Amino acid sequence: MALEYEAVLSALRGWGNVRPTDGGWLARCPVHDDRQHSLLVLAAGDGRVELDCLGGGCDPQDVATALRVGPEHIAIAPPAFEDGPGWVWPGYVPEVGVTVIDGEDGTSALAVALDVAARVARGGVLPDGQQQRHARRVLVLASPQNAVQVGELLAAGGPGADLVDVAAVLGGRGGQRGLRLPAGADHLEQLLRERRPDLVVLDLMALCPYRVPIGRSLRSLADVAGRVGVAVLATREASKRAGWMAARRAQEAAQPSMAAAVHLVVGGADGAMALVPVFSREWTVMGGLRFQAGGRTRPVVWSSRFPHGRGEVLAGADLRRRRPESARARDLLCSMLAAGPVPTREVLVAAAAVGLAPRTVQRARRQLGVVASKTAGGWVLSLAAQGPSDGGAPGRRQ
Repeated sequence: MALEYEAVLSALRGWGNVRPTDGGWLARCPVHDDRQHSLLVLAAGDGRVELDCLGGGCDPQDVATALRVGPEHIAIAPPAFEDGPGWVWPGYVPEVGVTVIDGEDGTSALAVALDVAARVARGGVLPDGQQQRHARRVLVLASPQNAVQVGELLAAGGPGADLVDVAAVLGGRGGQRGLRLPAGADHLEQLLRERRPDLVVLDLMALCPYRVPIGRSLRSLADVAGRVGVAVLATREASKRAGWMAARRAQEAAQPSMAAAVHLVVGGADGAMALVPVFSREWTVMGGLRFQAGGRTRPVVWSSRFPHGRGEVLAGADLRRRRPESARARDLLCSMLAAGPVPTREVLVAAAAVGLAPRTVQRARRQLGVVASKTAGGWVLSLAAQGPSDGGAPGRRQ
C-alpha cells in the first residue's frame, strides 16, 4: 500500500517522522505549530487520502497546499450547505441555472470549462478533490468555427472526452443561421429537452447576436435553464466584443435573474492561473483554485488552493490586454513618468522611436489615468498621483 501513496508520504516526511496507524498514518500538520503529530492521514483508495487535523482543525485544502500535494491525491468531502441547491460541482456549479466563467486576457475560460465537463462526464475527481457520486450526461454547444478546438481540448484533457457530446449549433456563417438568443430560446429549449443533458457547456458570445446586449441573451439563457432544469456552464473570453475588463463583466453578470454563479479566471505573475468565484446566489462563495496551463497534452493541470480573496482578485484583474502595442505603451509611460512629470513632446518622440503610434499612446494614457498639465515650459505628462512639479496650471486628463 505504501507504494500507492508514495507521493503523499514523501510530502509528509518533509515535516518529520510519519507514524503508521489504523488505516493510514499520523504526521505533523504543516499549517499550525504541531509537535504532537496530530494530522491524521487516512487511505481513501486510488492513491488518494483524507486529511484530518486533530490538533488545530486546519482546513484539509490548506494542509494539502502546504504539503504541495495536488488535488488528485486528496479526497475532499463535499461542503455542507444549509440552503444550497443540488450540485454538479458542490460549491461551484449548481445543477440548475447558469454559471458564468469570465476569462481575463491571456487565460482560457473555455479550457477550464471543458476540463470540468470531462470530469463530470466520467464521474471522476473534481478539480478541488471532491469525489463525484456518479457520472452525468454532458453536452457542449459549439459553433462550426470552434468545434474542432473544442474536440482537441476535450481529447487532451484525459479520460472522459468520448463521453461528452458536442453539437455545432451556435453562431453560423456563409448563409447558415445558427442558434442565437434571445430569438432562438424555444429552439434551445427543445434541443435540451431532446438531449436531456445534466450539464451544458457553451461560449456565451457565440450565443449572443451582434448588436444585442449580452444581458438579454444571458437572461434568456437563465430562463431556459430554469424551465428545463439543467446546469449551464457559460464561458466568455477577453475580446473587443466581450469587453476587455473581465472583472467588470463578471460583476455585471452577478445580477438578479441572470447568473446563479460567476467565476473569474485570472493569470498570475508566476505563470500560474486561478479560478476564483466572485458570486454565488444564496450560498457561500467557495475558495479559488490554482492551475497551470499544461500545453497540448494537458490544457489544465490543477495544483492547489488560491490564497487571495475575491476582492484582491477583482482589484488586480485585467492588467493585461490582447493588444501588445497598448501594453508596450503603458510600460513606456510607467517607466518614463515614474520619476516625475515629463514633457509631452519627449514622450511622443520616445514612443515613435519604438514604433508606437500617437493614438496608441493616447489610449494608454487614458487606461493609466495619466494627467496632462500646462506649465511655463509647455505641456507635461505625469501619473495621477504625481501632478506637475513646477507650479503650473492644474492638470487635466486628455
